[in-house]
Amino acid sequence: MALYTQPGVSVETWVEMTHTVPMHFEACALNDNATLHFGQSSEYVLTLGRDNLRQLLDLATQAIAELDSTVGREETEGDPARTAGPHRATLPG
Repeated sequence: MALYTQPGVSVETWVEMTHTVPMHFEACALNDNATLHFGQSSEYVLTLGRDNLRQLLDLATQAIAELDSTVGREETEGDPARTAGPHRATLPG
């Protein structure tokens, strides 16, 4: 049973990966999508179409750039980036 549904989206759980976990994918040319597997036994699985994969890549690239821009600043007291909390970005879609 889904926790939340909306056309094109079904959310079944919350996942947080703070440590390195095994990952692999399966691509399906017939359906033009890929299934991303996370965890030793595929404990979390995400299937995305080609356009959503591109959006995920763009969003991840932005997040990495944001994290890279704060390296070294986080150790400085009074850093606005540190006190502002998490930064969020969304992509059109």
